[in-house]
Amino acid sequence: MKIPVELELSEHENRRQAYRTPVDEKVKMEIDGNRVTLLDISETGVAFETSKAMSGMIENALIFFTLRKSYRLKPKLKVSFCASGRCGAEFVGLSHRAHLALSELIVDIQKARIRQANENRFLEDGA
Repeated sequence: MKIPVELELSEHENRRQAYRTPVDEKVKMEIDGNRVTLLDISETGVAFETSKAMSGMIENALIFFTLRKSYRLKPKLKVSFCASGRCGAEFVGLSHRAHLALSELIVDIQKARIRQANENRFLEDGA
């Protein structure tokens, strides 16, 4: 029996107009060779925490993750906000292959969240 799963998005989560997913330890991001804490990712951008104030364009970002193979994306980022150590940025000029890799990552994370929600619901129902 398939259990219907609904993922609710707050207005904050939906602001980027693309599905934003929180990330885990399998997705890492660096700027200028320094690791930043990646908060969430979508096909159009990222949110992250850093101790540096950032604005404008970021040319030297790297995003690493592994699915069926390892990916190393080098996106240009346009910072849309940065306050209190939390920043948001949009991807600029990503290649078609990079978009496909991000789509695959986001679908993989969504599937994992749905599986976890189903498992939790199953356990709550008295397994």
